[in-house]
Amino acid sequence: MSRRPVVGSGAVARSRHFHVDPELRHRGEAIALQTAAARGAEFRRAQSELDRRLGPQNKSALRELVQQNLLPISVSVLAVGVLGWGIAIYNQLHTSGLFGAQSTYSTTGNADANAAKTDPMGSFAARYDVMANSLAAVRPAVPPSGEPAASRIARDFSLFQPKPDAARPPVQAAAQAKPTQPKPAAIQQQVALARPSAPAPKPPARIALAQPETQVAKATPQDGLRFPAQPQPVSPLAPIFAPRWSPTTEAKTEITDFDTAPFPYRGPEHPPRETGIYSDDHVLLHIPTGFDPRKPAVMVVFFHGHGATLARDVRDRQKLPEQISAAGANAVLVAPQFAYDAADSSSGKFWEEDGFKRFLNEAAQKLSVMYGDPHSTFTFANMPIVLVSYSGGYGPALSVLARGGANARIKGIVMLDSLYSGIDQFADWIADHRSTFFISSYTAGTARHNAELERALDERSVPYGPTLRTSHMQGMVSFLPVDSSHRDYVTRAWADYPITDVLTRMDDLPKVESATAQRN
Repeated sequence: MSRRPVVGSGAVARSRHFHVDPELRHRGEAIALQTAAARGAEFRRAQSELDRRLGPQNKSALRELVQQNLLPISVSVLAVGVLGWGIAIYNQLHTSGLFGAQSTYSTTGNADANAAKTDPMGSFAARYDVMANSLAAVRPAVPPSGEPAASRIARDFSLFQPKPDAARPPVQAAAQAKPTQPKPAAIQQQVALARPSAPAPKPPARIALAQPETQVAKATPQDGLRFPAQPQPVSPLAPIFAPRWSPTTEAKTEITDFDTAPFPYRGPEHPPRETGIYSDDHVLLHIPTGFDPRKPAVMVVFFHGHGATLARDVRDRQKLPEQISAAGANAVLVAPQFAYDAADSSSGKFWEEDGFKRFLNEAAQKLSVMYGDPHSTFTFANMPIVLVSYSGGYGPALSVLARGGANARIKGIVMLDSLYSGIDQFADWIADHRSTFFISSYTAGTARHNAELERALDERSVPYGPTLRTSHMQGMVSFLPVDSSHRDYVTRAWADYPITDVLTRMDDLPKVESATAQRN
């Protein structure tokens, strides 16, 4: 009768009532722990012994092999490198034709060897000229072998001529192979004289000719017809680069187009303005005589008023380039075109953030090219600015001060009867930039706005006065009432040519030298 395992509730009851002797259980656990510890210690000893016998040998075998054969390996690598470079240099010299039994250098005598020892670079240049002129020589000399030098040159020159095509039709080949009848000597001489004569080859420097003087024969016109002189190549050692740019010393005035000009305008701040009066993208640039970007300088940026064009008004009537030159100061002029000949004070791209900064960067590039030295771009791009606003130019001036991105470069502001709006903005800018100067000259039409600006400056504890300093203009704020014609205010304000007067009072600007003084 077989026994089956008890399952179900009976098995559970039996397992609950089955007890194991605790002492027997602890004794078995101790024996198991001792056995496991003994086996672990034995395994570690065996592993250590195996690592001691085999590990160092396997790890240091390659190192010992390299150390024992380090010298042969280094010598082998060096020999392979030297052999490779030697083969490459030999192939270059062999294919160049500079050396060998048939080379041009082989025709020189002992004097060439002596020259090469004393002056290797000069000898190389001279030998190069000899090689270049060998095909152009027309003087038949008789070498010791008896063959004329002209024949040798013709044979060498024929190596460079194209070979006849084998697939050429027989009739054409026969026609080309047909010998031509010799022309009379008089006709040949006329043809030789009618052809443009090449310049005579220069004699090689520091090279002694190996052929004796008696071997040189006189050239004939027939030799010139058979072997025309070739143009002499330029020596590779001769200077072939000439300065491409030459800085100007004369006054230059240009009206050129700008990508960053105020108009056309297609920005998001205001409706697009790109047609009609808003389509002109030109800028007036002027560099006076003797301007030197290496010395301290300023950039005068002029904003014109209503109904103005650059050529008719800014350049010819208001004479901005002439005022810059008359000051004798190290200054340049930049005058953008706003609304063309219209009563409009729109700022265009100067409404945009950093729009004025981008305009100044392009002006720096154009001025450097105009000056004739592209390396002066950095100087123009960091030059201090004197901002001049006339009449309706107040609108772009406010945009430049608000978001132009170039306030750190503004050295001073000159308002020529131009304070029509933005009183608080001008007052805040003057109070925040105490090291700059501010000049507002006005007529009766803008007297009220100037009085408001004076009161705003009183609230901000900014001092001001009714006169101009003769020097040290930094930190000066002046209000100059002048009863003059508004239309002529750019040329007749508190003084004739007021922009000239401002530049002459800036004693930190060096005076430019005239072109005559520079030439002397």
